[in-house]
Amino acid sequence: MRNHVRLAALAGAALMLLAAHCASAAAFPPLPLARPGSTAPTPLPEAPRQKVEAQFTIYLGGFLFAVGNFTADFTDDTYRLNTLLTTAGLPRAFYEAEFRLSSEGRLESGRVRPDRYVSNSREKSSARKITLDYDSDAMPHMTAVPPYEPGDLVDVAPYQQIGTQDPVSAALVPVAGEASPCDRTIPVFDGRRRYDLKLTYDSEKKMTPRGLSSPRKVIVCNVRYVPVAPIEKRKFTEMLSRNDSIKVWFAPFDGGRVYLPVRLQLRTPLGGAVMELTHLSESTNAPGANGGQ
Repeated sequence: MRNHVRLAALAGAALMLLAAHCASAAAFPPLPLARPGSTAPTPLPEAPRQKVEAQFTIYLGGFLFAVGNFTADFTDDTYRLNTLLTTAGLPRAFYEAEFRLSSEGRLESGRVRPDRYVSNSREKSSARKITLDYDSDAMPHMTAVPPYEPGDLVDVAPYQQIGTQDPVSAALVPVAGEASPCDRTIPVFDGRRRYDLKLTYDSEKKMTPRGLSSPRKVIVCNVRYVPVAPIEKRKFTEMLSRNDSIKVWFAPFDGGRVYLPVRLQLRTPLGGAVMELTHLSESTNAPGANGGQ
């Protein structure tokens, strides 16, 4: 049973890897600080914010494995993402876990530039908080509470970390014009592991995500997981890197400027795993609405 629980946990983590970047909360552009003795600058006008909220389920081998919710909030040049994932159904009796993930940063010239990523994970007998803070050179600096054991983090060189995205922002895919969210490589670093998500075009469909009243164009991408460092010999990691059946359905949001996943499927040793939305809503908040909240 222990091996099955471990595989189920890894399958959920793999799904969360791609689903989580559909996360999040409210993003506000930082105001410039006043120099000592100077007059405080006039606050910059708040940009309109596009907000997406959703709930989703994850099924593993035909059985409910986890449930989650996320919000994504955008301005012209900022984003902030948050997601919550918990085990559910029968698996929760054997593997009780909760993951709270958040990412905030900027959208610059069609690129995602995270500023901070926070992961709070809690299992039955353990918990850990990981924070990645990104400097001006896009280099992540990690803190972990409790800290990792010595030697746990030595296999990922600094040059492999620079310019990467965290697991949440990795699924936030900006596009320009009529460009596709597919046919790109997303470099990801989660604090311990460095890997690439290679997206290639599969097909285009029409679907109506639950909670929306009208259909929209959805782009289906094939996804390949490519480990960079460390090169692990675990069965599940090797299976992910060989898996050619991972597919993600991206739908356009924020006026077509960004794409977010609305469905994900892959094979696991315990059977097929599927992440799918159960509810979705989107709204636009004008500057000053609700007292600026």
